[in-house]
Amino acid sequence: MSTITSAAWPAPAQAPAAPPEQASPRSVWGGPAAAIVSTVLLVAALGLRPGAAFATVALAAILIPVERLAALHRQQVFRRGWLTDLTHFFVNNLLATVGLIAVLVPLIVVSRRVLPAGLHDAVASQPGWVQFVEAVMLTEVAAYWAHRATHRVPVLWRFHAVHHSISEMDWLASGRLHPIDQVFSKACVVLPLLLLGFSKATFGGYLIFSAISAIVIHANVRWTFGPLRHVIGTPQFHHWHHANVPEAIDKNFAGQLPVLDRIFGTHHLPGNEWPSAYGIDEPVPPTYVGQLGWSFTHHPPPR
Repeated sequence: MSTITSAAWPAPAQAPAAPPEQASPRSVWGGPAAAIVSTVLLVAALGLRPGAAFATVALAAILIPVERLAALHRQQVFRRGWLTDLTHFFVNNLLATVGLIAVLVPLIVVSRRVLPAGLHDAVASQPGWVQFVEAVMLTEVAAYWAHRATHRVPVLWRFHAVHHSISEMDWLASGRLHPIDQVFSKACVVLPLLLLGFSKATFGGYLIFSAISAIVIHANVRWTFGPLRHVIGTPQFHHWHHANVPEAIDKNFAGQLPVLDRIFGTHHLPGNEWPSAYGIDEPVPPTYVGQLGWSFTHHPPPR
């Protein structure tokens, strides 16, 4: 195990104290009605997506024991906000799919009229492994700049801030994403793959790869992956992106390729250190519906 961890496995640290955003702010979005609607949406999504429910149970059966054995922070499995993040996990995909269709279809129709003839077939005719490598490189660059934009453009940060309101990191925290933020980020990544003609196998393989990666890098594990941390995205690398400490603000935007942050001057990975605090300073409602509504009525300053 020493090949994927720091040289000495420290004992799990106490989870950082929850910032004010976890304190159920008094607002129209934090009342009992929001909790009731959130629960109804979760139940409906579970009924509509039984396959996803089974997959989530399987993930939990694997990842919860792993997080207990290799915990970075001592925190409860059913931590504060876990039910909200579970709702994000199930409901967002339904909402984001509708949004993606609405956004991508007209863009694809217009873009394919101006792309060079034969480009689609040329890309699709390449070997599968070549397509996959190209897809990862292309989407990582697109995702880096899309992610960076969500931090610097005020209207985008209003929605992305929901994801950064996480104060206790674990595998389920990866699902806390405002659907509008999710539509914007996914559209920036998916559109190049669709326009250039990557095969369905490459497209599907990349989506699975990126989904697993997102879960792993949010996990509550103290793995550093040794020298590989400079090559691939790791929990330590992404935990610093979520850190609520001055030196880490607006750092580590890449998902799987930290080299992009080195190239563009946003890399932060101080040895074997880990963040002391996560989250944002602004208070955010504790419920799913509350968090969705909060982005429309609040204007947190860009980081």
